[in-house]
Amino acid sequence: MNFRDRRRQRGKAEVSLTPLVDIVFILLIFFLITSTFVQNPGIEVELPKSSNASTAIESDNIIMAVTKNGVIIHEGKTMSAEQLRKRLAEHYKDQSDQLVVIQADSTAHHGKVVELMDLAQATGFNRLAIATEESN
Repeated sequence: MNFRDRRRQRGKAEVSLTPLVDIVFILLIFFLITSTFVQNPGIEVELPKSSNASTAIESDNIIMAVTKNGVIIHEGKTMSAEQLRKRLAEHYKDQSDQLVVIQADSTAHHGKVVELMDLAQATGFNRLAIATEESN
């Protein structure tokens, strides 16, 4: 038996990268599909400054925003006062002790903020807060 001839007949061992690339693409697609996306895109609201740091906004709080143009935004959607009243009534049925946080732009009209506060209180919410930014 000649062992030297067998060694010469064998080719070099190669590693195929195709299955590895396939798996990486499948993982990428999996993570893109299962990842959570931002539910409330950035709302252009410049909060008023305050020397007292307020508590952090929790996920179970009801958050409303008023832009400098007086547009009301809730759950990422522009709403009229009547639509917001209906939505707050639905929230009140689920949990009446939730905190209602108003994120009003520092240049928004005071009347619009008072309107939202009245709307929340008329719906039955007693816990209201106005979001502020900590001043330096």
